[in-house]
Amino acid sequence: MVLDERKVNLGDVDLNVALEFLNDFFSSGLPKEHRKDLKKWRYYVINEEQYQGRHGAGHVLAVYEETIQLIEAANQFLKFSDVLSLSILADNNQIEQEKIDLEYFPKNLSVKRLFNPLIGIKRFFKELTLDQYKDLFHEWLRVALSNKAAFETLTAKEIIDIYENLRMLYSAAWLIHQRVMVKNIKEKVILE
Repeated sequence: MVLDERKVNLGDVDLNVALEFLNDFFSSGLPKEHRKDLKKWRYYVINEEQYQGRHGAGHVLAVYEETIQLIEAANQFLKFSDVLSLSILADNNQIEQEKIDLEYFPKNLSVKRLFNPLIGIKRFFKELTLDQYKDLFHEWLRVALSNKAAFETLTAKEIIDIYENLRMLYSAAWLIHQRVMVKNIKEKVILE
């Protein structure tokens, strides 16, 4: 998935790599399916039970790794918001059409975030940095794999806020993914 012919680099990671990750992430499930995994993970974070999923601890580890990669991709989107904005800004007509066409349409985003999902991503990073999220989700992983509840290290408010922020990030990232895909498909048709 190439957003633009020019490659926007930042070290070893660029915007196109972040967009490729979104493609992989949403190929494995819609936001509502990722939310189910998140909800289950959160359950083991707040209860004194050890994760016992049918796929074993490897499943919660995979959810953790995907979550970290999603947050890293979102961080890249902010760094390249000027380039990305060319593909993802929407108007009323486009939003109404997306409500009809998309397999999943987010209901947890404000109107401003529907027009520009980067606003949601900016909000996601408003109070916590990328590294702080990584530390917090590492703690979630540690707690979910133990028989201890997180309340020794995290407050209920922190857990709820992080959970809600991540749910919103799923929706914003989904819109970015869908809009970039549609733009790339339209451009490919025009070029052929």
